[in-house]
Amino acid sequence: ADIYHLTASQLENLVVAPREPRSERAVPRKLGKVGRNVVEQIERSKRNDLSRLIYALGIRHVGEKAGATLARYLRTMQAVLDSPVEKLQSVPDIGPVVAASIRLFADEPRNRELVARLADAGVNMTSQAPEPVPESSEHEGPLAGKAFVLTGTLASMSREEAKAALERLGARVTASVSKKTDYLVAGSDAGSKLEKARQLGIETLDEDAFRALIMRE
Repeated sequence: ADIYHLTASQLENLVVAPREPRSERAVPRKLGKVGRNVVEQIERSKRNDLSRLIYALGIRHVGEKAGATLARYLRTMQAVLDSPVEKLQSVPDIGPVVAASIRLFADEPRNRELVARLADAGVNMTSQAPEPVPESSEHEGPLAGKAFVLTGTLASMSREEAKAALERLGARVTASVSKKTDYLVAGSDAGSKLEKARQLGIETLDEDAFRALIMRE
């Protein structure tokens, strides 16, 4: 958490040792502009979604996917830390092992202190992802009955955020492309799913078209 309390002035004036200390040209130097850039990156990281924070805390058995799911359903870091095992297990795909690991982490005072220091430093503690859709509304909405597959990397949102946006509009998001797929959303570095969709004649949406679709609906 100390890294979030560094200032541009501190890093600009930080003197670093040369890579080759025995060289005749080797002289210590200040970070200067590099230091300012580092501080800017640190500041930007404070605005990351809660899912990134949960994953970065290094809780045992909690990977990126579990972090995204916990953030989406529990919405705040405080809720993650305070939820009993039973509530944690009610979150989709969070089983007893993961739930117990989260409680073990949350019950350790030094971990609570770490999270508090991060919050004091201005690190985001809430989820920016769309709230999960109630099961009763799965068949409602302008995209009801439509099946989507996501592939590649989207620059403007995570895979979980894209999935949540589609589900809010009534669409189903499946893992694989088939004849029953209505749309393939293809981000950068799209793989074999894109080729299969083309072979099957499935309509493909790039990121701009996808964003236009969900915003229009």
